[in-house]
Amino acid sequence: MELEPANPQRNSACICTCGCNRVVSYPTRRAHVAAKRAIAGEAEHAIDQPQPLRDTNVVAGRKRRRLTFFGDYYEEEQIDGSDFPPYRDDEPPQANDVNSPPFHDQEAGLRSIHVDTRNQETIAQRWSSSSRPIPGSSQREEEGLDDDEAEDSEDSSEDWEDNNDLNDGIGEHEDRSEEGAEEEDQSERNEDENEDDSQDGANENEDSEDVSAPCTDIVSISFWDRISDELAYKLMTTGLSLDSSDLSMLRQYALKVEDHLTESTFVKFKFAFPESHHHTLRITKRHIELLSEFHSIRYSCCINSCVCFTGLYNDLTQCPNCKEDRFNDRGQPRKVFDYLPLIPRLQAMSANHQHATKMRYRAHFVHQPGVTTDVFDGSHYQSLLSKLVPGSNNNNPFYHFSDERDIALGLSTDGFAPFKQRNKTCWPIILFNYNLPPDIRFQKQYHLNVGTIPGPKKPWDMDSFLWPLIQELIQLEIGVKAFDAVSKSVFLLHAYLILVFGDIPAIALVMRMKGANGCSPCRVCKIAGVRGTNSKTYYVPLRRDQVPHSNPPRYDPSRLPLRIHNELMDQAREVQSAPNQTISNQLAKQYGIKGIPILSTLSAVSFPESFPFDFMHLIWENLIPNLILFWTASFKDLDHRDQGYTIPPEAWKEIGASTASCKVTIPAAFGAPVPNIALLQSQMTSEMYSNWTLFIAPIVLRGRFCQPKYYQHFMKLVGLLKMCLEFEISGEMLDVIDQGFQAWVEDYEKFYYAHHLNRLSACPLTVHALLHIAWGIRVAGPVWAYWAFPMERHCNSLLPSIRSRRHPYASISAFVVAMVQLNQIRLKYNLFSELNLNVVKQGLLKNEFIPHSYPSFKLSPPRRQQPLSAYLRDKLQAALATRFEEEKTTIQALIDLDGPITCYGRVTLLDGGDTIVGRDMVRQCEDSRDASYIKYIQMVDKYAHQPRREPVYTKRFFFGQLKQILVLKLPSIPQLALDSPSAIVYAVVQSVKVTLTNNLYSYRDMGAIQVIDLNTIQSGMSTAHDE
Repeated sequence: MELEPANPQRNSACICTCGCNRVVSYPTRRAHVAAKRAIAGEAEHAIDQPQPLRDTNVVAGRKRRRLTFFGDYYEEEQIDGSDFPPYRDDEPPQANDVNSPPFHDQEAGLRSIHVDTRNQETIAQRWSSSSRPIPGSSQREEEGLDDDEAEDSEDSSEDWEDNNDLNDGIGEHEDRSEEGAEEEDQSERNEDENEDDSQDGANENEDSEDVSAPCTDIVSISFWDRISDELAYKLMTTGLSLDSSDLSMLRQYALKVEDHLTESTFVKFKFAFPESHHHTLRITKRHIELLSEFHSIRYSCCINSCVCFTGLYNDLTQCPNCKEDRFNDRGQPRKVFDYLPLIPRLQAMSANHQHATKMRYRAHFVHQPGVTTDVFDGSHYQSLLSKLVPGSNNNNPFYHFSDERDIALGLSTDGFAPFKQRNKTCWPIILFNYNLPPDIRFQKQYHLNVGTIPGPKKPWDMDSFLWPLIQELIQLEIGVKAFDAVSKSVFLLHAYLILVFGDIPAIALVMRMKGANGCSPCRVCKIAGVRGTNSKTYYVPLRRDQVPHSNPPRYDPSRLPLRIHNELMDQAREVQSAPNQTISNQLAKQYGIKGIPILSTLSAVSFPESFPFDFMHLIWENLIPNLILFWTASFKDLDHRDQGYTIPPEAWKEIGASTASCKVTIPAAFGAPVPNIALLQSQMTSEMYSNWTLFIAPIVLRGRFCQPKYYQHFMKLVGLLKMCLEFEISGEMLDVIDQGFQAWVEDYEKFYYAHHLNRLSACPLTVHALLHIAWGIRVAGPVWAYWAFPMERHCNSLLPSIRSRRHPYASISAFVVAMVQLNQIRLKYNLFSELNLNVVKQGLLKNEFIPHSYPSFKLSPPRRQQPLSAYLRDKLQAALATRFEEEKTTIQALIDLDGPITCYGRVTLLDGGDTIVGRDMVRQCEDSRDASYIKYIQMVDKYAHQPRREPVYTKRFFFGQLKQILVLKLPSIPQLALDSPSAIVYAVVQSVKVTLTNNLYSYRDMGAIQVIDLNTIQSGMSTAHDE
């Protein structure tokens, strides 16, 4: 029996008596009971029969329950029930708002149809699921299996997919786990604790729920079709707030999740902070799920992660690939895949005023023809604007992105190894919201992780894991009811997937392409591959006249036969409807595609326009590392003797030492320091390869090749890469990029492939893909809009969550679900600041200063009051004379510079700019990274060498080292047109005498001291010593 204390404290917990039977605080229980009585009648009238919207098979005895918000009260229902729209209280409605129904477009009513049938028809028509073959138990691919095995063994070597990024996230968390694993007893104790922490007592192989459902297992909008707009508006605007006990619980749980604290550490909170109220972790998790109204959907999958038992495999009891049983002896799934629904999260974003305002970026974006600045400048997005959404109401058809609230999405996936051995991989699937501004779009808090495919192997059928996501995306094409916090109206929310990106093996899985194991290995064009000697990999040189029976003998890089969506889908249908597996395998090898991908069911996805090549893997993880293998005579088994591209070993050691020495001359803002590339190349990450290629290699490689043409060839590549990374790319620049890569690839084949049959392996798919970079920019926008850096950061953020080496994938899933629930709560209750546990800098710190006339600069300590030297005082007087256009003697008479002057040692360029230090003011340690060099602009007389000619001033860039910053606080001086006191800020800079060679600035000696206006500083600079 539950005993209620005589004087219940506000933070005390009790069992709610409204019918939900949940552990809540006393004020929350009173609110539940009172609100239920007040609105019970209205809710019954609005909702006929609340039916579950997901057909889920929940194992008996393991049914979880959740609390659903009905206006002013909560009602308990099964967790497989309908998802309600997100609640927000950031802007309470006005008095007349609640009484009057919100604005609702009549079009929304016409489009508001049930999509269960629509999903089945769409997938049947566009995906042809009924004709897709399922391999029998005895029938296996004769040649296809070998090819698939070759994808595992040869994609990394023959196709240059080294996947060095798998090393990026292996840090000290991994080391600690492995060291702990060496001590068996300690490992057992740690795992017992961590299993409870990551899985809430659930075992990955025991007591797992199997809620795999047939094709109708989707989030329906039937609830919204039965509810009136007026009541929906009340549901969205009811002013329910969280009490102090809820906020305390949320902060504790956020700290535990975000900092990856163990359960034992969480238990110690009540001893470390006895004045605060604490709950057990189990109660806390249950309450978090109640507040977020969010949970994952669990599907059973193969123990080897071959398939997820959805769609075509829903009724199977064995894996169609490895033949492993789906269930254990107790009838429970042996492994599960946790899917995180997308629609409730998009609804929560739209219902939060702050987030919904940010998502108006796409609607306010202005496309300028001939200029590429974002994904919305790409021809693929522009073509969707005039394309009708299939299946829309015939009486009221609508176009893609016809509403300013329509959301553009991008999907990325990649495999990463959770352990150093790299013999096991898991595959996160994340979405990016392109409606957000580019400066926040790829930040971790805006990632939409919809699930992590558990290892230990890569998926055999990726479509089976994408099945639940595709169902939601098809529903979002038709529209789901949501609340817009900006216009305070109910509307139909649409979202369209427009881009999919990742490395070549990952996209081959998603597109069901053969990749380098098919006769047409490229996913963008139909170029015929040439099979290497004793290899199953197909290579793609432009010139193949030395290859027997080659037709054509040479390809023109400017006229490659591009793939077309309809033609590719026709080929996929032909492969899928082949009479037997042998013919299907032959057609797949010929066409390069294994069957109809499930992504083809989405109207905004076009093959290959929606699948541009990932710039990060293509360049930093493949091209540059393998060029280094050529230079060090280590590329595969080719004969590198007497080749002009090789660098002697001693010279390469010097290059490595020079690279390591650049650590102290390149500011930390440029990225992680690059190690000795000759000794520690295995530690190189994509970011390091990027910095080395763009900033260091042009310096340390100069003069190292026996023949200068190889260095010039590399410098052309650097110039093209820098153009690709520009924030704004004009049509002329795009033509230069396109023609530049065409010429570069032809020269590459001449220098490295040498048109010899025995050197075919020098022409992998990743070199050919360079010819499609300009195509990708034209079609999908700039390369940064679809490169894999955000995915790599996401994978690295998952590594610390692996608290159990026995069940690493369950640990990752538990962490992701917890993060999503916290984000839902932030959105629903507008708790961004309350749940932000990071130190937030408010305003300026002590002695920081933003001059009124220099709003783009912030001055920071060290700060001193000191007199100027005679030499510097003379320079400052000359600068003032130029500024006020007066004689130097006049300045000396009007402005006293003999006394102490305020000096600062740091300046920060605001709005994401660099922080630059003054070398004379900031002490430089031995291992400090130098951030004192700057780039600045000066107006220079074009005819300075002709004194009698009228001056014509032009802008010129200069470089120098910042010494200190001077702040002159001047009183009103009518003679100098200073009517009020003002501050003038000057930077003392020691210039450098640079020379420009091969688009590379170099210097030997420092120049004279100059005093320049602070506004002329453009950015910080890095330097590298060339020994």
